[in-house]
Amino acid sequence: MDFMTRRSIRKYKDIPVEKEKIDEILKAALLAPTGRNSRPCEFVVIDDKDLIKEVAELREHGSSFVKDAPLVIGVMGEIGKSSTLLADCCIAGFAMQVKAHELGLGSCWVHVNERKTADGKSSEEFFREKTNTPDNFMVMCLIVIGYSAEEKPHYTEKDVNWNKVSYNKYGKR
Repeated sequence: MDFMTRRSIRKYKDIPVEKEKIDEILKAALLAPTGRNSRPCEFVVIDDKDLIKEVAELREHGSSFVKDAPLVIGVMGEIGKSSTLLADCCIAGFAMQVKAHELGLGSCWVHVNERKTADGKSSEEFFREKTNTPDNFMVMCLIVIGYSAEEKPHYTEKDVNWNKVSYNKYGKR
């Protein structure tokens, strides 16, 4: 995959994502690496437009665009099942974004963990209530997916900041 062409997409066409593509995206997440192969991640696939509009309210800022997406996948991890739960969920979420891009779809990460709704409620609790997710799951993020209705320029070599890379010891470029 060409990482220079993958960008976060927040505007989507009103076209449903095909079941075959959803399955491929979920397969990437289900096969993503986890600490000690613990497989603590589970997913809630939301394609109901009314529920998507409700879920879009789970953050005070930065989630309103979700209301117009055709597909949202909640990424969760079972608490106590892995000592690397946050990392496991993050890897699964990014695996979905990479696969979506490979399939010609746009995506965007919406962070949920440790965020709040406009009225101060936990975003995780809000999501759990809307989706009947049990309390023993930490909700990491939403991966919002659809056919892009916006064009963003590809990254170029100028966007790559090699000053953030050290070799063997910090600061050794």
